Amino acid sequence: MPIPQRIAAIPAYVPSHTKAAFNDAAPGHKFLGYFRNWQGLDAQAFAPYKGRARLQGLLPPGPQRRAANDQLKNEFDAVLNEVCELGASSKAQIAALRTRQQSLIGQYGASGYRISTVSTAPFATGLGNEHPIENGFAFLTPYGLPYLAGSGVKGILRRAMQELQQDGEEGFTDITIDALFGPENIAQPEDACRGALDFWDVFPNPAGGKLVVEIMTPHFGKYYQGEDAPHESGAPVPVSFLAVPAKSQFDFYVVCQTGRLPDALQTTWRGLLNRAFGHAFEWVGFGAKTSVGYGAMAALSAAPAVAPNAALSKAPGASPDSMGQASTLWLAAKLVLNPGTGEIVAAFDGQSTASLKKADADKLRLALDDERANKLKKSKELKGVALEVHRLGNSWQITGLATL
Repeated sequence: MPIPQRIAAIPAYVPSHTKAAFNDAAPGHKFLGYFRNWQGLDAQAFAPYKGRARLQGLLPPGPQRRAANDQLKNEFDAVLNEVCELGASSKAQIAALRTRQQSLIGQYGASGYRISTVSTAPFATGLGNEHPIENGFAFLTPYGLPYLAGSGVKGILRRAMQELQQDGEEGFTDITIDALFGPENIAQPEDACRGALDFWDVFPNPAGGKLVVEIMTPHFGKYYQGEDAPHESGAPVPVSFLAVPAKSQFDFYVVCQTGRLPDALQTTWRGLLNRAFGHAFEWVGFGAKTSVGYGAMAALSAAPAVAPNAALSKAPGASPDSMGQASTLWLAAKLVLNPGTGEIVAAFDGQSTASLKKADADKLRLALDDERANKLKKSKELKGVALEVHRLGNSWQITGLATL
């Protein structure tokens, strides 16, 4: 059996026999509309990623068969990898969408909210969508670009606030959550109302200008399909799917209709959002497969939107502290304890602070709740800590725990 050819069901006037025809198409268009499949010279089609096109049995065992199967696998892998690259027009479209959002949020002044992040793990969404490889991906029509729907962001933030409420954190109550998101349980139709927060769609800027192919390997396929009990002698089948790579940029935008808020939340809603986003980035995750670490992020800055004619001299998230220095919020920092000296250092987004020593380190430990203080003492590090830091010369100094 010859190695199958890659084909695509597209109009005859598109030169599908060359990869150049697909270079500048958006990844969503290539994946959803022009996705290539495989067909042999005998017009036999082969299903992707299911092992049904292996050359086993048609060649004698040995190097020749292994080489042929490796070539066949490379052909299969190349099809999905063709989808990943973002052409020049796709990169320009992403930049335009992100710039447009940045401009629009400024029109809302103090009612606008923006938090910038970098993903610390791959991000996937829409895997349940139908597709020949049986793992879809969410692309925004008609752009064909990856995105996270605002409704999905809203659901994650509500869940984050509910978890913080269960943890007993101050400010997170049923009344607060219902005011911000709308009531979740509606007994009477007249009780239905919308929440004060509007969440915009998120357009990631993929690191390296491309998506990546991730692989999951279910070990108990027949058990999941209800055909057998789980056991260790099954044959795992690698399954490929698309993802936005780690170290990609994400900007989350929220508009608060403050007229819908009770007086108690007029000045606190932003701090509650800061804390909820920090918790979601570190512990909840966005998109699919969050239970195995996908969709984790690290916040870069959180700040109110700035009107277009406002001064832009200060960096997002920066404000003058009592000493006139630039104070910044690190929403998901990691504390590292030196057990020998008792010194504490904070790290965030590739930056680190000067060491807190003696009394200052003790003061920070006392500010933590008992559970986190014990974890820091036992593990020598503590992740997901919201800190206020300020710039002092060429280094950062810890001011204290952030008040959210």
